[in-house]
Order: sequence, then C-alpha cells, then structure tokens
Amino acid sequence: MANPFAGSRFYARMGNVFMQPMWSVLHPPVGFAILTTRGRKSGQPRRQNVRAIREDERVVVVAMMGERAQWLKNARAHPEVTLKLHDGTYRGVAHEVTEPDERAWAETLYVETVVRNDYFDYASYEWAFPGRRAIIQAHRRWFDEGSPVVVEIGSMPEE
Repeated sequence: MANPFAGSRFYARMGNVFMQPMWSVLHPPVGFAILTTRGRKSGQPRRQNVRAIREDERVVVVAMMGERAQWLKNARAHPEVTLKLHDGTYRGVAHEVTEPDERAWAETLYVETVVRNDYFDYASYEWAFPGRRAIIQAHRRWFDEGSPVVVEIGSMPEE
C-alpha cells in the first residue's frame, strides 16, 4: 500500500519541516540536497529537499510534482540556485533537461544510482521495505512523471 500522502504538497511540506532543520545543521546525506531558489514573486529564498545525484560539476534533480512544483517555477524565473550537498554548499545555474542526449544521460544517472538513504526514502514514500530493483523502478517513475533539471555547479564549495 502506497503512502496516501506521497506526491502531495502536504507530504513535501512535512519532509521540509522534519528534514531541513536537521540538514541545515548537518550536511544532507549522499544523494540528497537542500535546493535554494529565489521566489519568483517575493524574491525571498525558498528551500526544498530534493534527491540530487552528482556527476562531476553537474547535479541532476527531478521536480517529482512536475509543473506543480513551486521550486521548478522559481528556478525557471531565477535559474541561479544554491545546493547544499553532503560535501558543501555550491552555487549553480539550473536548467530543465530538453536535449535528447542530455535527457538520456540524466535519466541513466538519476535512475540507476542507488544510495543508502534511498531505502529510507522509498520506505517513507511507498510504505514498504524495498529491494534495489523496486528503488530503480521508483526512480524511473519519478523521472518519467517529473521534470528533470540539471544544476551546473562549480568544482569547489563555497566557504
């Protein structure tokens, strides 16, 4: 039985309420990040917990709520973002994935990468204890139903 709140604004907000304070003090675990965008109307910083898979100076994140994701709308208006990853905080520029080659690369990276915390994330989202195959299937569904975004970051975190 899937979590009835999964995919809702309520679920996303509860994740932010419980995880952001902890991740603000500690660094997010590998495979996750706090994405900070600038509000498209208010101009205020807006933070969202995201699954973030990094390869070199590119990070793939997916707006799992697709067009409903406020952080995606904010990143479209103001593509300069900040990502707090497990090894530091990086400034970057976000863009939606539109090119077929980049989409294939992003999909492979996002879907096939399984980190330890994916097991907890899956269990809270699906209310089931997963195996690797189930996690990869969930990643594929999230990628296909969501809006993939690549954030180009620098090689060194901010001081």
